[in-house]
Amino acid sequence: MTALADPDTALAAFADERARLRALAYRLLGSVAEAEDTLQDAWLRWSAVAPGSVGSAAAFLTTLVTRLALDRLRSARVARERYYGLWLPEPDVTGWDAPTTEDAEPDSVPMAMLLLLERLGPDQRAVFVLREAMDLDYAEIAAMLGKSVEACRQIMRRARARLAEPAGAWGDPAGAADAGRRLAAAFAEASVRRDYAAIVALLADEAQWLSDGGGLVLTAVNPLFGADRIARFLVGVQRKRGLSFGFTPVRVNGGPGLLAELGGSFRSVLAFDIADDRIRRIYQIANPQKLERVPTFTF
Repeated sequence: MTALADPDTALAAFADERARLRALAYRLLGSVAEAEDTLQDAWLRWSAVAPGSVGSAAAFLTTLVTRLALDRLRSARVARERYYGLWLPEPDVTGWDAPTTEDAEPDSVPMAMLLLLERLGPDQRAVFVLREAMDLDYAEIAAMLGKSVEACRQIMRRARARLAEPAGAWGDPAGAADAGRRLAAAFAEASVRRDYAAIVALLADEAQWLSDGGGLVLTAVNPLFGADRIARFLVGVQRKRGLSFGFTPVRVNGGPGLLAELGGSFRSVLAFDIADDRIRRIYQIANPQKLERVPTFTF
């Protein structure tokens, strides 16, 4: 049994699981702020658990965070359906050279995967995340969600069919990080130079630009398709406003990204999908409410 004889013991047990629980909440909610709020709610409930009443702190906390996140997700879906323009997940931004440890629970999930998860209903998303990202078996998932094992298997089959995406899509291929960083840096340099040809050369022919301003700032409300249109957009924004871009390289959801400023003011976070040594998709998160937790880096 897990003994929770004093607050220090409860805090230590929670701290041991915190990174994993945050990763779980972020995958379920697609929001750093909501993930942190969920962990705060979980801590308040965990700190009130009677000493000696829990068999496994890890299992108890995973169940607690999953259920709290599901409650938030069901409420959030209504708001997202009414969202102005394209909804993108809140970015998880870290410095590119931030220290990492091999045994740390991975907390990143590509932007593309979070968008795919938006296709799923809350129960489908929970089962998929618990199975694929957290590597739990169906018996554990069933106990956490209060469903039968067979029901969870059926939910998983429906989730896979809806995603039409292979398992294991949670991270970038090995060795892709450095290549992605080089492409992002080259993209930044070409954009600052307003070099149309150089920008086009970095983009896949069918590249996409996806923007989320939340109706609060001016962005491309509709997706931009094609290297030519994206390059013209980037050059045109600077010419039309008489301002220049500036960029700082960062990690966004574990992959290559940039902090973007225009005319000296921080405006957005860019995240990149890379394939075959080309930029396949660029995500621009410009909604100020989604940038409140972005760390400040020097331009």
